[in-house]
Amino acid sequence: MGSSQLKDIKEEITVKLKYLTVVRDMTGLREECINFPMGSTLQEVAVWLRENHGLSLPDPGIMTILNGKGWGQFPTGLATQIKEGDVICLFPPISGG
Repeated sequence: MGSSQLKDIKEEITVKLKYLTVVRDMTGLREECINFPMGSTLQEVAVWLRENHGLSLPDPGIMTILNGKGWGQFPTGLATQIKEGDVICLFPPISGG
């Protein structure tokens, strides 16, 4: 493999998006793996979701979780960088009584 091919491989990361319950119905998918440029942030994921699935995030009707932690829990918020192998789950808020 030439050095230019190695460079191309390192310039993208793959993130798994998992859609649960109502969000699955909205997207028509259970999950998908999407490539983003290295250095991308949750904001770029939100833009991609809007452009490809019509989901406008943040949305109080959709919980967004990165590797088990809510997007709002990250000190850098939507500016949080994503990494290779990250898993993002989207689902409606859960309420109990």
